[in-house]
Amino acid sequence: MKKFFGFSIIATFIALSTMQVGFVSCTKENDTITVRDTIKVIDTVTVKDTIKTVDTTVTTEILTANSWKIQEIRGVTGNANVYYKRGNTANTNTQNFDNEYITFRADKTGTYVDNNGGQSSLTWDFTNAAHTTLSVTVNFPSGTIAMTWDHLCYRNKSIKYEEFYTSKGVNSHSYGLRIIK
Repeated sequence: MKKFFGFSIIATFIALSTMQVGFVSCTKENDTITVRDTIKVIDTVTVKDTIKTVDTTVTTEILTANSWKIQEIRGVTGNANVYYKRGNTANTNTQNFDNEYITFRADKTGTYVDNNGGQSSLTWDFTNAAHTTLSVTVNFPSGTIAMTWDHLCYRNKSIKYEEFYTSKGVNSHSYGLRIIK
């Protein structure tokens, strides 16, 4: 065998193979992948779910279409609190309105029926063009009472009002809700 710089070819081959393994190195390039995606999400939802309840003007037709019984009344008579709600066992006053109702007729007359079934004639009229104030005069056997129903409105088949009257020198003010009898 020939000698290559004093080495045999086999020894040179082994030496060169070993050196390659020993001296060969690999350098990596930056393998990091940078992905730049700009995602723009515009998901604006505007929901307008406004329910506007409008009170209906109380008309002669509404007032005279049915008789009206008290659903709830609260207020002050003299210095005593008054609270009544139909079907409630914890009403604050001893006065019962379970059988009381009012009937208005188109000719501006009507009937007031008290809790005991006693009937009294009445007259009525709107006192303003907007029909938000009603004057009611009831001819009770014990005397006449002039009532004012103010802030009158009709909603959900009910009449709501504030009531003012004086009976035998005692002032009364209440908020009432009447429903169809």
